[in-house]
Amino acid sequence: MPANTAVLIDDCWAGLEQQGDLDWDLHAISNRREAIAFLQRFENRLCVYSPYIEKLYSNYSFVVPQSDHGSITILPDEQAWHDTFQDIPANAVEPTGVYIIPGETMGHSGLYLKIPNENRLVASQELPFYEGLRLLIQRYKAMGETFLPVLIKGDLREYEARMPSLHLHRIKLSGLKHCSQLSVNALIRAITAHVLALFERYGQRAGDVAMGNSAH
Repeated sequence: MPANTAVLIDDCWAGLEQQGDLDWDLHAISNRREAIAFLQRFENRLCVYSPYIEKLYSNYSFVVPQSDHGSITILPDEQAWHDTFQDIPANAVEPTGVYIIPGETMGHSGLYLKIPNENRLVASQELPFYEGLRLLIQRYKAMGETFLPVLIKGDLREYEARMPSLHLHRIKLSGLKHCSQLSVNALIRAITAHVLALFERYGQRAGDVAMGNSAH
């Protein structure tokens, strides 16, 4: 390995073992086994953002503690440093109010999306994953934006105090004006590829889905 490449890799991954924001605290989850099983459905299927070091990881694995205590840690693939996107400021990531929930909460199988209504006075919709994804893509496209969902620390929560859920955040392209267009395009491709992979796993007719303005 060339010396300059080794230095770059060392710089990318230095101190990761000390970065607590790459841990998911499971103490608040009453059914730990269900929470872990639910989270593992998304390993490498959604990009994960670290606000502490302002990086987005698209290639990683979950390290599950063997004991009944402790946090799940995200371990980026050290051989895939090119799948890490740096200099993503926290103000470029915002909550969507959208939750991924197990269909079991409603007597169904698979994944569902709990999506807030555009009219905040109207109750949220709970849709099968593929229907909800289509709705979100169309909604953001109508606003001239791209739906780029990611996870951050703390996004594993309980749904109705008994089932786990994941709250989605999203990358705002308007917060990446300091990045090169090449870097932005690579980030868009990484996020959309992960979402489409999740769609193929839990949705229908993935090839029919377009991620809004991802061709920018």
